[in-house]
Amino acid sequence: MPPKVRQSNEKANDAELVAIAILQKSHKQPYFSCWWSFIKLNFCPHLPSLTQANVRLKRLLPTIESLCVEVEDLDFCLIDSFPFPVCRSKRAARCKVRAATKGYGTQGSVYGFKCHAWSTLDGKLAQYVIRPAHQHDLIAGYDLSGNWVAYGAPKIIGDKAYLDGANLTPPKENAKTRDPRWKEEYADARKRIETVFSVLSTTRLYF
Repeated sequence: MPPKVRQSNEKANDAELVAIAILQKSHKQPYFSCWWSFIKLNFCPHLPSLTQANVRLKRLLPTIESLCVEVEDLDFCLIDSFPFPVCRSKRAARCKVRAATKGYGTQGSVYGFKCHAWSTLDGKLAQYVIRPAHQHDLIAGYDLSGNWVAYGAPKIIGDKAYLDGANLTPPKENAKTRDPRWKEEYADARKRIETVFSVLSTTRLYF
């Protein structure tokens, strides 16, 4: 963890908080609140309250992400999105989650958010952004492309939602001209990112 001046009112340092959050996942505990109470009661009575821990861990998320993501030169990358629903669509009128919106995807309507991500061909998550569900995939794709040069200017393979002339996407059924860059093996490669999303859906963080 980056060096930090510990405040007088902080009972634990950042590294301890992150280590406890990681242990929650390694021990496959589904609820961070229960895990935090267990650790504080049995091992670390000096830990702060659950509320303070949640606030500090959320502030540390950018640091954690930067430590977990290794920027490397890529020849190709895969781009796609998957939904983060916060409630069922019929309950959306009563939902009070900030920035959550109603959108549509391959699985139908969703109220909440979407995660847009780059994956390598061998199934490694390269980078991601989370956006409101109504935002078009192509806009989020532009945000990810902001780091295009840092990743070695890879060729980006996506579905038709990311069709903009720069990405490699399958031709539309009514297309008059076919993109000469598209190859059939790209369609098989795209399935790799769907496997990555399946893994992510079972390993979400709970803090």
